[in-house]
Amino acid sequence: MIIKASGADTIGQLAVMESIYPPGLSVPEHHHEGEDELFYLLDGELEGFCGEDSWTATPGSFVLVPRDQPHGFVVSSDVAARALVIVGPPSLDQQVAATGTPVAHQGTARLAPEATCDMG
Repeated sequence: MIIKASGADTIGQLAVMESIYPPGLSVPEHHHEGEDELFYLLDGELEGFCGEDSWTATPGSFVLVPRDQPHGFVVSSDVAARALVIVGPPSLDQQVAATGTPVAHQGTARLAPEATCDMG
């Protein structure tokens, strides 16, 4: 999992991570207390559930897992699945940072805390 933007980068609003899941990986039922989780699938295929609902995600699919909802998934493709995972308010990024192995900087652009973006 590569943290693209941490909670610290987004003034505590959300975190964005890129996840690569090997073929056959099964993530058992779990929930994120107080944290919404969103998947945008880039490659591969995931079959999952959220509460009573089941879903299949293919490249271009967007899946919302509301906070506190039991969910899980399996990689159903014969190739690795790759997804952008967005969480908010963020805590998963802190868990990943605390237990993961740091890698070289991936070129993520960061705004200074006082910077703003003007779309107009």
